[in-house]
Amino acid sequence: MATALEQEESGLELVVVLVVLGGLWAALLLPSFIDSRHDAPLTSTRSFDRRLAKLASLRSESIDPLELKRRRLLARRRRVMVALVGAALVTLLAAIFSGSIPLLLLSLAFDGMFVAYLAALNAVRDRPQTTRIPPTPEPVGYGELRLVNDDDFPEAANR
Repeated sequence: MATALEQEESGLELVVVLVVLGGLWAALLLPSFIDSRHDAPLTSTRSFDRRLAKLASLRSESIDPLELKRRRLLARRRRVMVALVGAALVTLLAAIFSGSIPLLLLSLAFDGMFVAYLAALNAVRDRPQTTRIPPTPEPVGYGELRLVNDDDFPEAANR
């Protein structure tokens, strides 16, 4: 009776070992099989076309870096102006509804900052524009290429 129980346990141990080995093999082989199917030529060409279409939809023409810098500057100036006007209006409405003198003074302060900002922008616009052209680097010359025969070398070089 003990031998039948031992045989049943050894058969169970064998099944457990085979399941563990099968799981290890599956863990080793399945990712490479899935990746090879994922990187099939049809999938890669579709993803390339999709990425190319996305890039084409983003910008049809290239933007000059100076133009991009100018657009960012104008957007920043617009945000500052909207913030100053918004703060002045909000504090003015709060001062009117609450009847608060300090809020009215704060609203006047925002009005003053807005006027000062407009004056600074006007001064920047009226000053003469100096465009700075970056220096172009000199091309590096590497000399000329020529074919060399054995007789072109001095005797000391052939030793």
